[in-house]
Amino acid sequence: MEEEKGAGGRKTNEAQYEERMVEVYEMILYDTLSFSEFRKEASRRFNISTRQAETIYKDAKDRLKERFSQERESVLNDQLSRLHDLLKRCRENNNRKVELETLAVLNKLYNIETPVKLDVTSGGLPFAINIVLDK
Repeated sequence: MEEEKGAGGRKTNEAQYEERMVEVYEMILYDTLSFSEFRKEASRRFNISTRQAETIYKDAKDRLKERFSQERESVLNDQLSRLHDLLKRCRENNNRKVELETLAVLNKLYNIETPVKLDVTSGGLPFAINIVLDK
C-alpha cells in the first residue's frame, strides 16, 4: 500500500481508503471483532493510531447501517406487495379465514393493531347487562 507523504504525516487517498474499508467490513462482519479488539487490530494492521481506527470503525458502522436500512425497506415493500396481492385473492375467492389472518399481519406491520378494550366504569369488577329482546 503506497502512502503519500504530507505535512502532517502519512495520508491515504480515496482509493486506498475504500480498499481499507473492504478489510474493515470483513473484520467487523466476519471476524466479529468488538470495538476494542477492532481498535487494536486495525491500528496494528493499517499502521494507524487508535483514534484513526475509531474513526474508521464509526464510518464503517454508519455505512453498514445505511446499506441494511435500504435493503430492509426494499424487502418490506416486497412483502407488503405480496400481502396485498394475497388479500385481493382471498377476497376474490371468498376465503375469509386467510383474509382475516392477512389483515392481522398487515395491521401489525402498519402498527395499527386494535388496542385491548378496558372497562373503566366498573373498576374491573364484574357487572351484569340485561338486554330485553322481545320488545
